[in-house]
Amino acid sequence: MLKVFHFAHKPPFPLRDGGCVAISSILKSLLSSDETEVYHFTLFTHKHPYDPNAYPEKWKKRMRMEEAFVNTKTDLAGAIIHLFKDKSYNLSRFYDKKVARRITEIFQKERFDIILLESIYVMPYLHLFIDSGAKIVLRAHNVEHSIWEQMGQKASFPLKKWYFGKLAAQLEKFEKNRLRDLHGIIAISEEDAMFFQRFEPQVMTTVIPTAVKTNFPTPDYSLNDFYFLGAMDWKPNKEGIDWLLRDVIPTGLKGTSLTIAGKALKKNEIKHPDVICEGEVKNALEFIESHGICLIPMLSGSGIKIKLLENLALGKPVVSTSEGVKGVEVTHGKEVLIADDPKEFREAMYALHLSEEKRKSLGEAGKEFVMNNFGEQKITRRVIAFLKDI
Repeated sequence: MLKVFHFAHKPPFPLRDGGCVAISSILKSLLSSDETEVYHFTLFTHKHPYDPNAYPEKWKKRMRMEEAFVNTKTDLAGAIIHLFKDKSYNLSRFYDKKVARRITEIFQKERFDIILLESIYVMPYLHLFIDSGAKIVLRAHNVEHSIWEQMGQKASFPLKKWYFGKLAAQLEKFEKNRLRDLHGIIAISEEDAMFFQRFEPQVMTTVIPTAVKTNFPTPDYSLNDFYFLGAMDWKPNKEGIDWLLRDVIPTGLKGTSLTIAGKALKKNEIKHPDVICEGEVKNALEFIESHGICLIPMLSGSGIKIKLLENLALGKPVVSTSEGVKGVEVTHGKEVLIADDPKEFREAMYALHLSEEKRKSLGEAGKEFVMNNFGEQKITRRVIAFLKDI
């Protein structure tokens, strides 16, 4: 029996964004096995509050749960101080001395075989686990510095470009320096795994993507409008939508509409021709099912884009940039349409808008792809096997 301390930087439920989906996926894998005993410890913040009632009842019966609040709100003084110290403000905001004391108390009473860290954002607590005797495994959601590096390269204002570059350098320094303290890394994509292996080849690294539920009914392929659903407090999402509205459909759409929704978005906040801004929706599944064609206009990021897998699993036709499908070996014209040029992206949108046959063909191929590569049972077997082999 593997005794696992699962430490997350935010609660997996409710499923408000791709990060929550990724955390819930690996937690479900742990709970689906009769070879594990799970202690789930999650941080929560103003942006991601803790609601135990949002967790599935059978999950709560299967594991022990504990939560702790951390104040991750940013302030100018804190940002300036961290610049002078050359320390990552992104990471230090998640560290709290009270949380550290509570974790220390837990480890004084109990022994664990595996400590599973969800993302780099809980790695500031790494020193608490080094002498515990447990194997420490990082579930790397992204190569975090890469995201800030890409956004810095695209920033138009020199000061913003410099600041994003500084944040990226601090994150990269932390990622490289702390890898040696780990026993294992579970990367979400091959590209991310290559980064970790390059700088610390002695750490056992594997690629296990996020598991995706696939038992959904066939969608209504007569729907031919467009939609985007994503957390708008995540900079790559906002960057992508800005590009879509500014460069792809600057004057709006002909004979159809685009509906945008997501966390941290207010209703009618976006003013643009033929764009409906729903704000934050209560039921993501109902929102997706009520619209036709998924748009993923990502320009930066890292890891696998969970929104791509979710929409493919639902059988929805997708138009994406190359960045939006990075890490997922889909084929242009078979499972998705891929375009990076604004004009080509717009043409791909209208090609799907005008053809129900094409929408159905892409949707069915995309769902089959996810079933064959990201099914929950297959992912569970791979997670447990890796943890046992460390």
